[in-house]
Amino acid sequence: MDIDVLANYADILAIPLAIIGLYYIVRQLKLALLESERDHQRRQDEMTLNAYNTVRGDLRDTIRRIRIKLGLKDMFADLSKENLEQIMSDDMLRDDVAKMLGFVNKFAVGINYDVFNIYLVNDLAGKLFIQTFKQFSPYIQRVREDYDGFYRDYEGLVYKLEKIRYGKDNPKPVNKSYDYYHFPQDFGKYLSTIFKA
Repeated sequence: MDIDVLANYADILAIPLAIIGLYYIVRQLKLALLESERDHQRRQDEMTLNAYNTVRGDLRDTIRRIRIKLGLKDMFADLSKENLEQIMSDDMLRDDVAKMLGFVNKFAVGINYDVFNIYLVNDLAGKLFIQTFKQFSPYIQRVREDYDGFYRDYEGLVYKLEKIRYGKDNPKPVNKSYDYYHFPQDFGKYLSTIFKA
């Protein structure tokens, strides 16, 4: 065989080998992306739990103080006009209400910046956050007379939580990147997920 024929065979073999090499490179990149998404999800869940555990005690104490001062027997009773005036005239009570709403507003900002997991927040305190916003909406409307941006992140969080909790057309999405596989019985499922991606 002469050198030209060998060069032609080498060219013919180089194309499939390059395709196979490219396939393995793409597969490795997908695996790295999958692992990165899993790691981000784990860190997000951990930060959500830590933040909630840090705030939970203060939030519960603040809510209890507010309820006692306002004479609310039910945790989510509607605020009357008298209650609203009492909040606006009592500096300590107003500070407690602002502190309570500020706690939740921080969660809302964290969710907007993808620091906290909204589904975990929903499981931990979704109903509390929704009902508290509704209960104190007269106060929120009053303080928005001074600045319209007060508690906008919190309001957005309430809409998202209501959609998750009560929306019929919005089931909780399945995050496929966060599935756990049990080797070796789920090895086929793991491979099919990688090749579908």
